[in-house]
Amino acid sequence: MTGSDDRGRPGRARPPGGCYIAVFHLSPARWVRVGRLGRFRFEAGFYLYVGSAQRNLEKRLERHARKKKPLRWHIDYLSSRAQMIGAVVAPGTKRQECELAAELGEMFEPAVPGFGASDCRCPGHLFYTPELPQPVDKA
Repeated sequence: MTGSDDRGRPGRARPPGGCYIAVFHLSPARWVRVGRLGRFRFEAGFYLYVGSAQRNLEKRLERHARKKKPLRWHIDYLSSRAQMIGAVVAPGTKRQECELAAELGEMFEPAVPGFGASDCRCPGHLFYTPELPQPVDKA
């Protein structure tokens, strides 16, 4: 089976894309300027960031994990100071990214109003929890 790259050339598979939840740990608490959003206090704990990349998803996550990078997106301002400890990835579109953010918003505290949501109408795509929830043992 042949695919096409971004320029439509046959024979090259398109890089995979999808939605993700990137998990960051921040310690100690600190004030962080987040581009045009302003300056916010980020408490010590865990931050869940919902994003999507319709191509080059792996490279996007690698970028989030790097400390040194140009500060382009809201998440760059946090990820340059916090440790990315992992990510959950699933196939999905931009719309599904927003649906996932809405679901997390019912479970976790929104961290910064409008964070990661400059291209949609969501209240935000970053959520805070002082501790990660532990899986429930069904045995």
